[in-house]
Amino acid sequence: MAMNTVRVLGILTILSVSWSLPGAALGTEERNEQMNVSVIGEQMAKLFMVPLPQPFPKTPADYGLSYRDVEFPTRDGLTLRGWLVGEGADKVVIMTHFGYRANRYGYQLAHQPEGSTPYEHEIEFVKVAERLVEAGYAVLMYDLRNHGESDKTELGVGTGGHDERFDVIAAVEFIANEAATSGKPIGLLSYCYGANTSFFAMQEDQKVFENAGVKAMVALQPLSNGLYLKSTGVSEEIYEEAEAYYVENTGGYSLMAPIEGAAKSTSIPTRLVQARQDPNTDLGWIAELFGNIPVEKEMYWLEEPTHRFDGYNWFADHPQDMLTWFDQHVRTEVPVAETN
Repeated sequence: MAMNTVRVLGILTILSVSWSLPGAALGTEERNEQMNVSVIGEQMAKLFMVPLPQPFPKTPADYGLSYRDVEFPTRDGLTLRGWLVGEGADKVVIMTHFGYRANRYGYQLAHQPEGSTPYEHEIEFVKVAERLVEAGYAVLMYDLRNHGESDKTELGVGTGGHDERFDVIAAVEFIANEAATSGKPIGLLSYCYGANTSFFAMQEDQKVFENAGVKAMVALQPLSNGLYLKSTGVSEEIYEEAEAYYVENTGGYSLMAPIEGAAKSTSIPTRLVQARQDPNTDLGWIAELFGNIPVEKEMYWLEEPTHRFDGYNWFADHPQDMLTWFDQHVRTEVPVAETN
């Protein structure tokens, strides 16, 4: 999700040159070619496995927002950490960030590897939280496992949303049980990898969402690692090598995570948001996923953005696109008065 075509093709070029230098002692040309494919495939897989460490240059206080540091356990024994912003509000949004190149703060240009900058603008999720707080919501911003300040797993790799499903469940249970937020209606704001994770979480345990009072979700640009990698134009041979390495090193998961299947278990009204000109997705797949959502839903197309990451910045400048959905659904239900 967090790579662009130029970066991927650049790696392909660099690795191809380095492995074909004279004196590389690779044997025959066929052996040389096979090694190229194998090494490139491995590197491609790693791009979708190993989150990039990034600091926290700002906190919500730098935006004039009250907050406190929080931590909470997952069902599989990890501790997740985050910020609970504006906790005095009477409704809550849980924000789940996109993966690999981000954390709960956002995406930072200064901390991208040299020669690997898929987007030329900062992404500050606290700006989105600020819009939500202004509209009367508290916001839980937390780091997914293996990201930011949250615990790392034994393998230390992302799984495209599979294992991370326990993180969304943990966030929901935390808000439902925390004294300051217990009993308040909840919305989910889930970005890309976070959207994948949210769909898998509902497939895992619909009941926890119902019991906690989760009312709606805004899911922005879900996407499997496999679809992203295919969008870069890599050869089938390289893709197969990447898939094999990914499966072996993530506990058996595929690059092509079946998010569209998990969407069939969606149990809350969902607004699916997608940049129509996003070059890294498959709009047919997006349509399939949307069609699989069995509850109230709305497809909202972003017509202006031409870069996938523009979508991640969208709500900071266009908050009404998410607030309309949340205001419609995330509210305290008023009991109907009995009539004699």
